[in-house]
Amino acid sequence: MPQLPHVAVLGPDLAGATALVTLVDAGLDATGVGGRLTRPAVELLAAHALADRWIFQAGTTDPVDVAEGLAGGGGPPVGGDPTVGGGLTVGAGLTVGAGSAAGGDPVLAVTRSGAETGTGPDGGFAISIAGRPAGRWDALVVTARDLAVAAGVLTAAPWYGGVFHPVAGGVFLLGVPDSGQVVRPDGERDLAVTKAQAGWVGEYLRGRYRLPAGPAMLDRPGLRRTGLRRGTAGYLRALDRELRAGRARAAAAGYPLPLPAAEPATPAAH
Repeated sequence: MPQLPHVAVLGPDLAGATALVTLVDAGLDATGVGGRLTRPAVELLAAHALADRWIFQAGTTDPVDVAEGLAGGGGPPVGGDPTVGGGLTVGAGLTVGAGSAAGGDPVLAVTRSGAETGTGPDGGFAISIAGRPAGRWDALVVTARDLAVAAGVLTAAPWYGGVFHPVAGGVFLLGVPDSGQVVRPDGERDLAVTKAQAGWVGEYLRGRYRLPAGPAMLDRPGLRRTGLRRGTAGYLRALDRELRAGRARAAAAGYPLPLPAAEPATPAAH
């Protein structure tokens, strides 16, 4: 029986943490990968007992310490599994030390798993942090903040509804509605977009929602019809309408899993 896919979430900001919480609540095996979590992201993950689902390079502080305002670092990894990713730490909140990009974030690299051996694009995604393997995942959820990290596995095409890439299967973008304007999740209204988009991805990955045909997504990537309200309310209304249509398509097709987990899967432990 096909298993649900393992999902990696990139984006250590509040949008990424919101996406991780939403996907886990939907019943998916989701893991956050790389980057220094912002304080709001740390607090959200801690509130949902999901701090151990974010992977960092070694040399970090504990997320509880960060949430309490402690800014220490550089000590031994806290709460990590030494067998994961050759020195990566699970459940840490602040990255320090070498292998960092501008701003102190570790350098992330995403490739199609198997691309180096010519086995094709269907093996999921391999992610490394500061040159160290972090694991392989079947699907990749990226916030607008970290979209550049996934540039190597993308091709030029409009994102359907701002979320689904019609060509690069298995990659999903959060935080950019079909208007093309990045949403900064600074309040509940803005977070509603991220939550709705992550929930949309969750429905798709669980086989409860089915996308339109590829040509239809390319011809009309926007969800909103002419005359609908603009802004967040209009987008969410259009997304809800598309969800209903996609659920009907999934039911007619017998609810197939669009992206079953590869066997064997090797996500990082948590």
